[in-house]
Amino acid sequence: MDAPLDDAVFRSLLEAAPDGILIADAEGIILAVNKQVERLFGFERSDLLGQSVDLLVPEKLRDVHRGHRGAYNQQPMTRPMGIGLDLAGRRKDGSEMPLAISLSPAQLGSGPVIIATIRDISERIRLTAEREALRVAFETEQERHRIGMDLHDGIMQDVYAVSLGLEMALADLEDDPTRADQALNKAIDDLHGVVRDIRNFIFDLRPRRFRGQLSDALLDLGREFEDNTTIRTAVSVPSSRVAVADEVAVAVYHVAHEALSNVRKHSQADQVEILLETGREGIRVEITDNGSGFDTSQDPEESHRGLRNMFARAKAAGGQLDVSSKPGQGTSISVRFPDHPQPA
Repeated sequence: MDAPLDDAVFRSLLEAAPDGILIADAEGIILAVNKQVERLFGFERSDLLGQSVDLLVPEKLRDVHRGHRGAYNQQPMTRPMGIGLDLAGRRKDGSEMPLAISLSPAQLGSGPVIIATIRDISERIRLTAEREALRVAFETEQERHRIGMDLHDGIMQDVYAVSLGLEMALADLEDDPTRADQALNKAIDDLHGVVRDIRNFIFDLRPRRFRGQLSDALLDLGREFEDNTTIRTAVSVPSSRVAVADEVAVAVYHVAHEALSNVRKHSQADQVEILLETGREGIRVEITDNGSGFDTSQDPEESHRGLRNMFARAKAAGGQLDVSSKPGQGTSISVRFPDHPQPA
């Protein structure tokens, strides 16, 4: 039978842990912390003992946290805290940090307690964001290379075919005017098609730099898309100016552009709607088309890397992107950014 740990050994093990260790009772009152908790949150141990763990939770999350604590007390078990949620802690100076927290129930002489193991994952998130940015840049470069090959093998061949048609029309101009006229008309039609293809490539390749106001930028993007593709595009934005953080506005703009590019490449749609809404819950942008749609339960094909790019951009800016689609019923892409300013 193992010998029980005395208080000194327990304290030594607690302090040696590489992660923050916090012990609280069922009501959330802090009973013990180690030095890593002090380092993470910037509080002295004497500031924490006897206080509610709510002190370490951002104010906007405290009500939700209390509800989760009550649910955990009903079914205590060893598990990660907030499965599927982005957890955050509040430092003494009021700043916040992303956390990974694991919970374990235990029994002390005074009653049941909860042991929380706490780790700051700011660096992990930063590295993940950098890796995702590199992946997006690599895939964008691959896409540019593909478009370059398409320009060479497609557009240039089409232009060459038009030039041959014009040469033949010129040769027939005196001997067979009717045939020459038909050849000229065909060349004109072919050139119109080439111009449309070139404008579509320009829409995909042009560097997107957001400037100015989000509503105006989306209106301009919709007009450009309709001009280049002949796909009827309706843009609905608030009549008043929308005050949005620059990071969010840039993310929305790029997501909208990526969504429109996907519509052109994959959807076979003839109508698109861009909707910008604001409210107490933040802002929402939705891009909807009436095209062929797809099965969202299947992993996107390699040619649909645009979807992955949109998810990455939205997440990096603190948003959530949802895709709704069914084969033959079009596609709707919605991106939400909570807790952002209202229209000014």
